[in-house]
Amino acid sequence: MAIALGVLAAIGSAAFLVVMAQGTDLLWEWLPSTLGLSEVPWWWVVLLLLIGAFLIMAAWRFGEGMGGPLEGFHFDVGPSHAVAALSVALATLIFGGVLGPEAPLIVVGTVIGGFVTRKQSPQVQQMAMALGGIAAISTILGNPFVAAFFVLEFAALGAMPRQVLVPMFIAIGSGYLVLTGIGPFAGLGEVGLAVPGITAVDKLTFIDLGVGLAVAVVAGLAVLLSRTIGYATLRIAKKHPAPTIIGASLVIGILGTVGMMVFDLPYDIVPFSGETAMPTLVAEGNVFAALFIVVAKAIAYGVSLGGGYRGGPIFPSTFIGVGVAVLIGLLLPSLSISALIVAGIAAACAAMLKMPFSSGLLAVVLGAGAGMIVTPMAIIGAIVGVLMRLAYDKATGRETSFPAPAAS
Repeated sequence: MAIALGVLAAIGSAAFLVVMAQGTDLLWEWLPSTLGLSEVPWWWVVLLLLIGAFLIMAAWRFGEGMGGPLEGFHFDVGPSHAVAALSVALATLIFGGVLGPEAPLIVVGTVIGGFVTRKQSPQVQQMAMALGGIAAISTILGNPFVAAFFVLEFAALGAMPRQVLVPMFIAIGSGYLVLTGIGPFAGLGEVGLAVPGITAVDKLTFIDLGVGLAVAVVAGLAVLLSRTIGYATLRIAKKHPAPTIIGASLVIGILGTVGMMVFDLPYDIVPFSGETAMPTLVAEGNVFAALFIVVAKAIAYGVSLGGGYRGGPIFPSTFIGVGVAVLIGLLLPSLSISALIVAGIAAACAAMLKMPFSSGLLAVVLGAGAGMIVTPMAIIGAIVGVLMRLAYDKATGRETSFPAPAAS
C-alpha cells in the first residue's frame, strides 16, 4: 500500500503543480500579452488579487476545506472536502496569495489515500491519508530526505505514531521514483528548489558565524512579525471573513504596487510564495529595495496567513530568510552571501514551523551550491529560530505544538 500510494500521490501532486503553473502563466503572462500590455501593470496585480478573493469566497459555498496555515499541516482532509480545499488553494496560489503549494499537495495526497481506502476501516484510512500526504509533499521539497526528516520530527513531537515511519519512508521513495524515472520510464521531472546565484564557500570565519547569528535573529523576527499579523488578521476574519480577505488582497496589492512604482521591482516580488522572484531577490543591489522587499513580504505573508487564504507556510518563510541575508550582505559586502542565506532560511523556517531539524536540512538543500561547509550556519539559524519561536509562544500564551493536533 505504501508503494502504491507513493506513486499515486506523486502523480496527483505533479498534476496539481501543472494546473497551478498553467493557470499562473495564463493569467499573468499570456492574458496581459494578448491584451497588448507590454508588462504587467500595477492595477493588474490589484485586480487579480481581488478576483482571487472573490473566487475564494465563492469556494466557501462548497463547505469546509483544509485548516488555516497558522494551525499546522493537515493530514485529515478526505475526499469529501477535496473540492472546497483545492479550489481555495488554487485561487490562493494562482491569484497571488503569499503562501506555498506544500499544504495543498498534502491535501492531494490525503484525498487520494482516503479515496483508495474508502471501503476500509477508519484506521486504515487514516494510515493511507498520512502516507499519501507525506509522499505528495516530498515531491516539492527538493530532496526526499527533507520529507523524511519532517516525518521523524512529526513523530518526535507526538503528531504521528512511530509505526508509520517505515511505511512513510517507502511511500516517499516510491513517489520520488515517479519524478526521477526508472528503466524506460523517463519520470515526470524533479522540482529544483535550490536558491539561484549561490556560490561555493571555501571556509567559514568567526565573522561569518557572528553575522550569520545576526541574520538568524532578524529573519526570525521578520517571520514572527508575520505570525503576529496573521493572528491579528485571523481574529478579524472569524467575525468578518469576506471583508477580511478582500482587505488582505488589497494590502498585498498595494504593497506590490509600491514595489513596482517606487523601486521598479517585478510584479511577483510581493505576491505569491516567492519561488519565481528568488532570482530577482538574490540579484538585488539596492539596500532600500531589499529592506522594502523583506518588510513588504512579511506583512503580505502575515495577512495571507490569517486572512482566509489557504496554502503552506514554508516557501514564503524561505523567501524572507533569503531576503534578510541579501539585505545584510549588501550592508557588509565583504562577507559570503551564500553562508548568510543558509542561516537565514534555517532561522525563518524554524521560527515559523518550530521544527529545527527539518528547517536546518531544508536550508542545506536549498543552499546546496555553497557546499556542505555551510552546515554549521544552518544549525545556528535553526536553533536561533526555534528558540525565538519558543519564547514567542510563551510570551503570547500560544504554547502549542507544531504540527497541529489535526495531523495526528
